[in-house]
Amino acid sequence: MSMPSPEPPPWCDWRRGRSAVVVVAPHGGRRPPAAHEGSGRSARKVNDLYTADLAEELADALGAACVVNRSLDRNQLDLNRISQVTTRAAWFLALIEMLIDDALVHHRRVEVLFLHGWNVIQPKCDLGIGHTLVDATVAAEHGEALTVSPAYALERLGALQAACVARDIATTFGQRYPARHPNNLLQLFRHGVTCPAAPRLAAWVAQRRVEAVQLELGVPLRWPGPYRRAFLGAARAAFGAGRRAARRLPDEATRQCSARPAVATAAPGSLQLYDQRAGIALTARVERTAAHTIGRLLLFLGRERLAMFIGEDPHGPRPAHMGPQFTPTPDGVRLRFHGPVLSAGDGTLYVDLEQGFAASSLCPVAVDLLFRPGLSADYGAASGWIEVAGRRHQIETPAFGRQGVLQGAAAGWSSHLSLSAAFGARRALRVRHEFPGKGGALHELTAAGERVHAVPALSIRFDGDRYTPAQILIGGDAALRCEPLSRMVITRPLPAHRHARVTFGAARFVDAGSEGFGFYEYGRALV
Repeated sequence: MSMPSPEPPPWCDWRRGRSAVVVVAPHGGRRPPAAHEGSGRSARKVNDLYTADLAEELADALGAACVVNRSLDRNQLDLNRISQVTTRAAWFLALIEMLIDDALVHHRRVEVLFLHGWNVIQPKCDLGIGHTLVDATVAAEHGEALTVSPAYALERLGALQAACVARDIATTFGQRYPARHPNNLLQLFRHGVTCPAAPRLAAWVAQRRVEAVQLELGVPLRWPGPYRRAFLGAARAAFGAGRRAARRLPDEATRQCSARPAVATAAPGSLQLYDQRAGIALTARVERTAAHTIGRLLLFLGRERLAMFIGEDPHGPRPAHMGPQFTPTPDGVRLRFHGPVLSAGDGTLYVDLEQGFAASSLCPVAVDLLFRPGLSADYGAASGWIEVAGRRHQIETPAFGRQGVLQGAAAGWSSHLSLSAAFGARRALRVRHEFPGKGGALHELTAAGERVHAVPALSIRFDGDRYTPAQILIGGDAALRCEPLSRMVITRPLPAHRHARVTFGAARFVDAGSEGFGFYEYGRALV
């Protein structure tokens, strides 16, 4: 006899299935846009966009039952936290238990797939099963910590990994999100964990009748498009009817997915340029943190549109998965990129990351540029091409091989300004200014070398609010003038739990009658 149906709230959709799979999307809701001011909003978590639609598509493909939070903001109720579910949403566990009970009537074992979002713009799937694994073959070494049996990790999840790799989807075991936190709902599927709100679940887990995995999916796998279709195909191959368990990954998949950590070979680097003829600005950076190599690429396309890539990869012997690549050449540095990006028509929406993501769509971008040093190792010329949605633009323009960014600023400032201006092949200016602080410095680079000047009088005219510069004057009306051409607005963390609203983009510069182009960045601490 099946269990009685609980009564979930109207924002939760659910249905029964016929297969041995239950699909759950706990963070598929949305929240209203954040206010433009106030530091508290940065602590609000981003909902896992498109996981609600994807969960229903996956359930359709597998004939699976599903539970989908379609609209409630996770900041109001987090259905992936044991503490919140047991005290405020006992119906959620009861619903999952009911659907598992239904499936166990016809199947020896039930598989529960929790879909989550990972906000890297890479086709990546991180499998959370309670512990980070180099690959599925070592699952038995950590059996007591896992939310699946070692055999399931090797066979079913190994098959999913192989199917994903065949579709150019990088797949790892807990590289970023192992689902090991004691308050993660997935921990209820680990042996030895009991919960008064789900007693039958603990019994099924003890009998090895339930396997549960958390799938953290990068942006391209969730947004509508070819990578989402590819992921659904991989999931059908691994979990669908008539599937075959794979005890061993194919050799090529093993080589791509199972290499043990090593020193990263992806070269750090950066490039900034604005091509007036193409109307395109590019800023790209690869940098290493303690645990990861982070790749970023941003294109400003005209005055309104932008395209963005953010990716992260563990230090290892392979290059980043579809990230920007800097390669030294005999006469400079080559930047190459090929992959999906998020494209938006309004960069100001990114002051609230969830709203910016929600307003963006996937777009293919390819970049092949050669930076040749000129006046210095960090200033020269870039040539090559940038292709956006199949349209190729030839690039030939002055470029900076080093970026001025707020991360290098001293702590305690309330406002910060950074400018980079290229005046052809023979002159470039950089300006940094902080308040309060020691003021700033103007670096002038010419064929005679680099000279550093104190920043003279600084004046900023704002565009409707105190965070968005409309014009920046340095040294009075007749001196350096910066006119922003495009903008992106974000919220950036600062030391001591502070935050700043940062506006940046391409800019036109005029200095003593000479015209140049480059970038501006203005940050103001939120109070």
